[in-house]
Amino acid sequence: MPSKGFLRTLIVAGFGLGIISVVVSLLTESSLPEPLRAFLDAESEAEVTAREMILLAAAIPLIILVLVSTIGLFFFWRPARILNLISIVAGLILTPFFGPYVDAGWGMTFVEAATIISGVVLALVYFSPLKDLYDKPKTVV
Repeated sequence: MPSKGFLRTLIVAGFGLGIISVVVSLLTESSLPEPLRAFLDAESEAEVTAREMILLAAAIPLIILVLVSTIGLFFFWRPARILNLISIVAGLILTPFFGPYVDAGWGMTFVEAATIISGVVLALVYFSPLKDLYDKPKTVV
C-alpha cells in the first residue's frame, strides 16, 4: 500500500518537474533550428491581442488553482482532490486555444514526466486507500 510519504514525494516531484521544464525550455531555446527561433522571436515581439488577453485572464486563475490544489493535496485538505481534477480538466480544455507551441525535446521531457506523475497522484487520491485521507472524518456516535 502506498504511504502518505510516497504521495507527498510524488506531489513535490511533479511540481518540481513542472518548474524544471520551464527553466529547461528557456535554457534550450537557443538549440532550436533557426526557423523555430524566428517564430518564437516574432511571437514575443507581436502586440498582445484581445484573444491573448482573454486566454491570460483564464490562465492566471488556473495557475492559482493548480497551486492551491497542489498544496491542498500535500496537506490532505479535503477539497483538494476535486480542485486538482478541475484544474487538470480545465488545463486540457484551454490548451488547444493557446495555439502553436515550440519547445526543445528536453523541455518536453520534463513536461511529460510531470504529466505522468500528475496522473499517478490523481489515481492514488481517488482509487487507493490514500483516498481516505481526503474523506470527511467519520463521526463516532
